[in-house]
Amino acid sequence: MAGPEDDLLVQYRRLEHELDRMFAELTGGGRAPRAGGMRAMADVWLADDPPRVVVQLDVAGVDPAAIGVDLDGDLLVVRGKRRRPTGERRVYQHAEIEWGRFERRLRVGVPVAMDQATADYDNGMLTITLPLAPRPGPESVRVTVRGDA
Repeated sequence: MAGPEDDLLVQYRRLEHELDRMFAELTGGGRAPRAGGMRAMADVWLADDPPRVVVQLDVAGVDPAAIGVDLDGDLLVVRGKRRRPTGERRVYQHAEIEWGRFERRLRVGVPVAMDQATADYDNGMLTITLPLAPRPGPESVRVTVRGDA
């Protein structure tokens, strides 16, 4: 039976969703609007050997074939959908699992070798590895010195 606490939780989630949407619009990153969908929590870190950016998302219950990963410049976009099980009628006593579509937009912040990016899905965790782009070395330029001889 739904009580006043449930109403507060619904209101809180609506407020949280609206703040997430506004933040994503302002920054071009963060969490994108969920509109009743799920949230894919993410960790992003820089690893040393070999140098790379690692992005890990909690997408438990999402079919790996339903996940899309795009990298446009330094903006990583991950999309997917966790489908609610169908079948028997359910009368929930407690419901916290988020279902539906998700989209995460994350700024990488460093140049990466996009053609070497990989993504692996294991035990509900999506791990995207973005090797750092090699830094251009110093250029050697021959300079002719002019003067009186």
